[in-house]
Amino acid sequence: REEGSFYSALKTLIKRSLGEEIPERGYSAEELLEMLVELLEKHGFYMLLALDEVEVLVRKEGSDPLFNLTRLGEKIPLERPRRLALIFIFREPECEDALACLDPSTRSTLGHNTVKLGKYTPAQLKRILQYRVEEAFKEDAVLPEALELAADLAGEYGDARFAIELVLLAGKQADIERSPKVLPEHVRAAQLHVNPAIRREHLKALTLHEKLLLLAAARLLQSSDSAYVSFGEVEREYQAACEEYRENPRRHTQLWKYVRALSASGLLNAKTSGRGLRGRTTLIGLPAPSSLVRRQIEGLLEG
Repeated sequence: REEGSFYSALKTLIKRSLGEEIPERGYSAEELLEMLVELLEKHGFYMLLALDEVEVLVRKEGSDPLFNLTRLGEKIPLERPRRLALIFIFREPECEDALACLDPSTRSTLGHNTVKLGKYTPAQLKRILQYRVEEAFKEDAVLPEALELAADLAGEYGDARFAIELVLLAGKQADIERSPKVLPEHVRAAQLHVNPAIRREHLKALTLHEKLLLLAAARLLQSSDSAYVSFGEVEREYQAACEEYRENPRRHTQLWKYVRALSASGLLNAKTSGRGLRGRTTLIGLPAPSSLVRRQIEGLLEG
């Protein structure tokens, strides 16, 4: 049987969950399902079976696996308890195509029992990451600012796997640098590896003062362990950069327009401050290592 197929998944499930070996003679997937139900009855067990990324299964094997699973209850006498409950997890946007491939009766069965879950918010991702970090890292090895940045970067996609991968790669980057802590800069490096957000051609297309503003943010973040710096700090650093490059600085309102444009193009992260800062201020971060952004912009300005 093909590795990774519905058949092999059932075989593994029966062996790991119930400790039963499957004879080598060829069973169909439908027969294995019936065997699973009989073994649950034999041991007096109940099972909640959750299948993730079902759209992949449907793409590979069509409707049959889901049809057989949803029809299991029809073969069990009414007086016997239902020992197997099912959860099918589809991922958007592929789920619509997968559902369209199902036979009408299976699609109808699933359609009556559907719960649509929204994407994870940055706050939810942060809680997930805090739990994972407690399990995987030494105590206090990951700065809270690094976690917050990873959650914010992954929040654009609402994807917990992406958030976890960012922290994992950030941890590896910290190991490479022999850093005792995972810093926001390590998360930015991980983001660049997973999803390159800033390329030289993107920076080259910016106006002079957009480059200077981005340079100001990069310089501040490089000299700090923070994930974000305030817009006011960036504005002051921008004015210093203008003096360095002999340019007249733009006004506050124009800088704010630059921030919005850079944020919309993915070259800068901007968000409103929460608790811990007086009033409400805009916080500025970067989706790539500040040292890299600084080096590339300085190269463009001096070239």
